Amino acid sequence: MLNAEVINSVAIGNLKAISEQPAMLSNLAYSNVVSTSNLGQQNAVANQQAVGELGISITAKGSNTVSNSDPLTARSAVDILTNNELAQTIADLKAVLQEFSSENGRKGHSGWFAELIKLIKRGIRFKDGHLQVPAGVSIFVPGNYSRESIVVTLESNGVYVKVTPST
Repeated sequence: MLNAEVINSVAIGNLKAISEQPAMLSNLAYSNVVSTSNLGQQNAVANQQAVGELGISITAKGSNTVSNSDPLTARSAVDILTNNELAQTIADLKAVLQEFSSENGRKGHSGWFAELIKLIKRGIRFKDGHLQVPAGVSIFVPGNYSRESIVVTLESNGVYVKVTPST
């Protein structure tokens, strides 16, 4: 048989190994977490560096394209950017309509353009130095007038009303 001291020392060794196993597994798990975290950070830095290098190469390519263009390409770019008369006309008309419309919300705007559109829709025109008003539309001239300051003339082509202010 085996000596009792040998049996005791083997039992104590086994007990020590068994009792240290959770700590060793915990250290191994912690080591795996640290290693995984480190790899993730390295990948993030590598991706960020790759994006930065891509941005640099795109900027360099664009700069090279602009600075080293042949005369035909340069002239074509100038024509496209500056010689579009139809687009300029449309932009000008849009700006005028936006400026004169009463819906643009600008403080103190009178909306006279909208009123002018209403007059045109009612058939009121200004032609040959005369205000033309269709039949059935009343005319109001503000101010103080005497009977002598208003002259109404019936002509073959319409009625003429001349108003001179009273003094």
